Amino acid sequence: MTQKTKSSNPCLFGIDVSHHQGDIDWALVKASGVNYCFVKATEGSTWKDRKFDFNWNQLKAHGIIRGTYHFFRPNAPIERQVNNLVSKVGKLEPGDLPPVLDAEVPDSWTRFSLNKRLQMIDDWMIGVEEGLGIEPILYLSPSFADEILKGSKRVKKYTLWLAHYTSRPSPRVPAPWDDWTFWQYSETGRLDGIKTNTVDLNRFKGSLEDLKKLTFKNGVKSSCSC
Repeated sequence: MTQKTKSSNPCLFGIDVSHHQGDIDWALVKASGVNYCFVKATEGSTWKDRKFDFNWNQLKAHGIIRGTYHFFRPNAPIERQVNNLVSKVGKLEPGDLPPVLDAEVPDSWTRFSLNKRLQMIDDWMIGVEEGLGIEPILYLSPSFADEILKGSKRVKKYTLWLAHYTSRPSPRVPAPWDDWTFWQYSETGRLDGIKTNTVDLNRFKGSLEDLKKLTFKNGVKSSCSC
């Protein structure tokens, strides 16, 4: 399914899920027009999502472009968080999307200096890239970018997945980015194949070919002009 924003830019529909969505009928999800899906793999140093293996394999089986994410805990050692995700995923296959650092819960970051916050993100990104062969995506909200990262240019190099729930046709893009690549526009979606009404809905700013340019290709990520 390709959607269009009011600016006429093509946007691809996708979702992200975790064990909170329960048992998913991926054939029905595919038929609903889902082009890609990010599934939760890990959190912090040791926690692993019990539905990851099933969801990850089912995405491949049903031809849905797949990605995975790690919920970052700033109080946990970075190296152990890197190893938690890398060991769970094992390896990426050609056509898989980059892994994602999910940066949330501002209160858990405030005890650290700005430089330390930025360094933790960089260290995790570098470690995961070394482990899986592709630079990760950074997921956050506009307020997180403003208040926790202070609009620092250090994170501009990372592909942005923006979480912003608004009735407007596009999200507010925080500094230092000029535009978004993925946009999580709802956390209360409903979709055939998923019994809960709390599905995260996303748009990718570009075509299917643009999306494929972001995927893993034997350790080389192509540039995306979307």
